[in-house]
Amino acid sequence: MKILYISMVSVLISTGISFAQSSGKIGYIDLQRVILESKAGKTAKAAFAREFNQKAQAIEQRKQALDRDKDNFLKQSAAMNEDARLRKAEEIQKREKELNRTRDDYRDELQKRDIDFSKEILTKVIEIVNKIGTSEGYVIIVEKTEGGVLCCKGADLTERIIKVYDAKQ
Repeated sequence: MKILYISMVSVLISTGISFAQSSGKIGYIDLQRVILESKAGKTAKAAFAREFNQKAQAIEQRKQALDRDKDNFLKQSAAMNEDARLRKAEEIQKREKELNRTRDDYRDELQKRDIDFSKEILTKVIEIVNKIGTSEGYVIIVEKTEGGVLCCKGADLTERIIKVYDAKQ
């Protein structure tokens, strides 16, 4: 049964590709490359890196201060009474949780910004792909993914899309 299914899918795909090739062109685009190599992508990547480094530095400073306080606590805990030792341990634990929450919040914020930026570029890129596809007779333009589409270099529209996108910015 599986062999029959695979054979049928193969025939349908090859028939569809043959039909598409005979009645128009097929192209592909590497969206990840457009995002990374366009002017807007490079600008956003640099801003993203600066913000990431600032936040990472702030987290690292808080972590170092917390580590110093932990070391001092361990050195002084033997001389503290039980009540003071418990309060200090709770304070350190609370600061550690806050640091972890802040780190997670920063990560989530940066991840959301990256997704929003990618969506913004993709919206504009889709318009460009549609224009080029329509004006030049492409019946299908697919997105190249890792291990996905394997095509000849002449079918790659990525460089053109980047140039048109940059010109519109």
